[in-house]
Amino acid sequence: MTLNEKRHELLVQKMKLDKFFSMYLEKFERKMDPDKTDTPIWKLYRTKLKEYGALNQEIKNTEYWISKERNV
Repeated sequence: MTLNEKRHELLVQKMKLDKFFSMYLEKFERKMDPDKTDTPIWKLYRTKLKEYGALNQEIKNTEYWISKERNV
């Protein structure tokens, strides 16, 4: 797999997570009390948020290596 293909796959995963967050918040925003964050709703949200952060970092890393590859 080339770096561009990897970046494309990562961006597709990010778009899917973006859609997940949009739908999840639309459905559960009223049940997400910021004072009670020990609920299953918050647990799934935090899990997906960690996944989203790791995915963003991987995208940045891949874009860095793509730029390095072009400058060589």
